[in-house]
Amino acid sequence: MHAGGRRRVSKCFRATLRWTVPANNSAVPFAQYRRALAYVVPYWRGLLLVLVLGLFSTAVGLVQPYISRLLIDNALLRRDMHALGKIAVMMVLVTAIGFILNIVSSYCYVRLSSECLFDMRLAVYRHLQRLSHRYFTKGKLGDIVSRINNDISEVQRICSDTLLSVLSNILFLAGSIAFMVWLNWRLFLVSVALLPVGILALRHYQARLTKQTRQLRERSSDIGSFLIESLLGMRLIVASGNEQRETEKFRKYNSDFVQSLLCMQLLSFLASAVPGTVLTLSTAIVFFYGGKLVIEGQFTLGGLVAFMAYHLRLLSPVQNLLGIYTNLLTGGVALGRVFEVLDVPSFLRLAPFLGPDTVSSAI
Repeated sequence: MHAGGRRRVSKCFRATLRWTVPANNSAVPFAQYRRALAYVVPYWRGLLLVLVLGLFSTAVGLVQPYISRLLIDNALLRRDMHALGKIAVMMVLVTAIGFILNIVSSYCYVRLSSECLFDMRLAVYRHLQRLSHRYFTKGKLGDIVSRINNDISEVQRICSDTLLSVLSNILFLAGSIAFMVWLNWRLFLVSVALLPVGILALRHYQARLTKQTRQLRERSSDIGSFLIESLLGMRLIVASGNEQRETEKFRKYNSDFVQSLLCMQLLSFLASAVPGTVLTLSTAIVFFYGGKLVIEGQFTLGGLVAFMAYHLRLLSPVQNLLGIYTNLLTGGVALGRVFEVLDVPSFLRLAPFLGPDTVSSAI
């Protein structure tokens, strides 16, 4: 890598580790989502069914760690073959039911979200047909294509990965906390002592990740615009002997994209590594204190195993909910770019051409 590239990477690394500078545009653009509801309302019945299936699937997932407690305390330690058979059948049934519910809800949700987002893409396409030719002359063709294709695809990704998981993650978090408190409330307080530190670290890096995501999308749009415009004018580029100059421009666009991508990768790594380290320390503390309770006879071995299963899952819904917040910011950026096209005033249609038979000779 040349010296300029190294300086940019070093600058990116320093900016990534900086805690004192707040990230810009950290408020969720709810106005964009309220406007997008017009495309969601026609599918509300199907979405309601998907949400119900998703909640049932989450509830089934909460039961699985508790079954491990029954397996150890009621079957293995007591050497009860009858209980072992019943628990094994229960485990298979719970797993199969959860698997079926997950498949059905995910399939239906992806289908409904795809239809909803196609309506939005179709609305943009029809609006473009009504715009003046000056809009296409002044604007970059690659940017228009990026808004129709990439930005709406980003909204679809967020709808598929985010909105369905809001209620399920809240239910899973509340259910996990309830089971952990029920198993041993003192051990629960120990397990969540370091959780705020991990949440703060995750929140900080995800807020910076939103800003970097917008920059990455802009760099990707620059490359798309350059390629489309270069291909359309390739004959002129070759005839004027500007191949080398266009190659250097392409190299610069690609270099900017790579630097933005590296910054985003570094931020993504820190957003997962720091909370993961906090979770590891918290898990070690739970192992020590929970093992002490088991040795002293104040807690069962099966209860500790079930508690650890809930504890290891505890950060996941928190991380997912914070990720949902970040995805809402990113989706707001994409929706804003799409609505910018829809907000361009369309030109007044010209009157239809009058044939020679209908033209009057009067002045």
